[in-house]
Formats: sequence, structure tokens, C-alpha cells
Amino acid sequence: MTLFFLRRAPLACVGPLVAAMLTFVPIAAAARGGVQGRVTPISAVAEPALIVRNDRGGLVSSRVKEVAALRASGRAVEIRGQVCLSSCTLYLALPQTCVDTRTIFGFHGPSHYGQKLSARDFEYWSQVIAEHYPAPLAKWYLHKGRDKVFSYYRIRGAELVRLGLRACDTDT
Repeated sequence: MTLFFLRRAPLACVGPLVAAMLTFVPIAAAARGGVQGRVTPISAVAEPALIVRNDRGGLVSSRVKEVAALRASGRAVEIRGQVCLSSCTLYLALPQTCVDTRTIFGFHGPSHYGQKLSARDFEYWSQVIAEHYPAPLAKWYLHKGRDKVFSYYRIRGAELVRLGLRACDTDT
């Protein structure tokens, strides 16, 4: 059975997951006339952009999974706000990501909840992180950016744009 998405008025009083669940209908119901409104294939409905604001990071392993899901979905990501620190910078791996030129990005080497890693683990996680950056940024990160573990190298979004990342429109 093919599932279709029924376009209705937005369900502002519920979360996006509940709203999506309430609006999925089997095409058979539409064929029987049991559904009013325009029926559109799910793949044709684009999700709104994920707006990232003042994200101070988190576990690299969790963020890697989130980035993979965003890559698969094609959902746009806009990094805005004052800061995007630590694992937040992994969004830069996505081709559908744009950056606010005023946002400050904070880069540092991997650690385990602030504790130093073994040389092997440090190298492994550094490579995982670098794989989530465009080539010029990955090269810088492996050469210098991972050297600080307990503080950040701070880089403005404008500098990342000069390295080839896409700038977000400034009207939002």
C-alpha cells in the first residue's frame, strides 16, 4: 500500500511528529472519497529547514547519527545564532547547510566528557570529525584545529564562507 500525505491546515497545537502522524492516510481512503482535500505523495512534501541556534555541542557519536539522517532526508540546515560549538560544527558536512556569517564556530579536539583520550582514540575521533567537514576545513582541523582540547579555536561564519561554505540569506 502506498502512503500519501494529505495537505491540511497546519496543526499548530501539536508537535511535528504528531502532526505528521495525523495527516498520513492510505491512498485507498482517498480513492473511496473518505478524505477531503488535496492528496500529495509524501516524497513531494519538503520539511522546513532545521534552524540551529546557539548550539554548544554534545556527543560526537550522537551528532554523527543526526547528520546521517539529515543527509538522507535532504532537509536544509541553517546555522544561525551567536555560536555553533563542538559537535554542532558537524552540520558543516551537509551540502544543504548554510551558515550565518556572524555566527562564531568553535572547534576543538575530541575528548571523553572533558577527559583526555588515548592517542589511538584521539586519532580515530579526530578522523571522524574531519570527515564531517569540507576538504579545506578538514585539512585545517587535522593540522591545527584539533590541537586545543579544553578550549576552542573560534572562527566566524564569514571565514567559513571564504573557505567555500554557503552563506545563509540574511533576511531571517
